[in-house]
Amino acid sequence: MTRLLPMSLLVLVCFPGCARRDRPNSNCEWPHETAISLDLNKPADQRHLSEDALLAEDLAIRYADSHKGPRSGHFAGLAEYRRTRDQCMVALFEVIGNTHGVTQEQVRQALVYRRTSLDLAVILSFAVLYSFAASGVARRIWRRFPPEEEWMVGALASLITSAVVSTVGVLLGEVWSLAAETFRIGSSHLSYRVNRIPWTQHRLSLFVGGVVLFWLVAALHYRAGVRGAKHPGASNILALGPTPHGSDDIDSL
Repeated sequence: MTRLLPMSLLVLVCFPGCARRDRPNSNCEWPHETAISLDLNKPADQRHLSEDALLAEDLAIRYADSHKGPRSGHFAGLAEYRRTRDQCMVALFEVIGNTHGVTQEQVRQALVYRRTSLDLAVILSFAVLYSFAASGVARRIWRRFPPEEEWMVGALASLITSAVVSTVGVLLGEVWSLAAETFRIGSSHLSYRVNRIPWTQHRLSLFVGGVVLFWLVAALHYRAGVRGAKHPGASNILALGPTPHGSDDIDSL
């Protein structure tokens, strides 16, 4: 049950922001919207314009995929594909600008806005999963090299393993982020939008963070191992991470 929390957090936080007002189409048609002027000095209006811009971008990509994409049956090269996509996007930006009293350039600039809460939910949810995995690996290291007997070997093993585990974590975390972004926009073709995902922009920082997090988890298991050696009757199993199969017998009263 505990391991379902990260996914639940991701779905609960992302779903309200991911829901579209209209079903996306591939005809380069902007859905009907009541004309209203936006004041870009207001955060709510900024978000509204950003959502419109992102939807227009998505519709343009869907239009190009459908009419000039590699699987459309009318593919005539990437240059023609990009031209078709950009023409549709410009047309939709013009409609948005006329509807909300803003310029096309302001609509285009709104594409860079991302909801921090969504990205934070993706990163934190994966961090929880990573912590569980790191805990399981660290526990095995200190069982193989008991702190009271081979702490130096255990520390060296933890140091080397942390780099390996963090590298795998960065790769899997990127897959996790791509899956979340695919769910958010409702399309498996992210195109150049993948470059806006924070995870793809901070791989080195995330790797360092993964190493540090592994060290912290390993230190907790080391401390638990030392305490267990000094007090054999005390439990030396951390609550974090998977527990070994089987349990101690309970005396009948």
